[in-house]
Amino acid sequence: MSATTTSLIICALLIGGALSGVLLRRLLPDSHLDTHAKDIVRLGCALIATITGLVLGLLINSGKNSFDAQRDDIRLLTAKIEMLDYLLDEYGPQARPARAELRKVFARHDRPHLG
Repeated sequence: MSATTTSLIICALLIGGALSGVLLRRLLPDSHLDTHAKDIVRLGCALIATITGLVLGLLINSGKNSFDAQRDDIRLLTAKIEMLDYLLDEYGPQARPARAELRKVFARHDRPHLG
């Protein structure tokens, strides 16, 4: 199911819930509509909003940690490749074919994929 479909379903459910609440208000007795009952509903909504905020914060933090870990892995890989190139350079002319092959492999991966 796509994100658009999920969003439309949630939107329809929210609108349906709001409309059913408007219709049910007419059927409820007055004792259910006093200030005490309204305060309890407000507190419940505030609790749900707080928990939702906490869950979204944890979700964003988890995504950021995953991104940071991948970024660090890429930096480490790049440093290791640079070190390999440096060490091959230290070996002198015998390592030139290996350095050329290394550069060719990574030059091939730098090109954007068109397909």
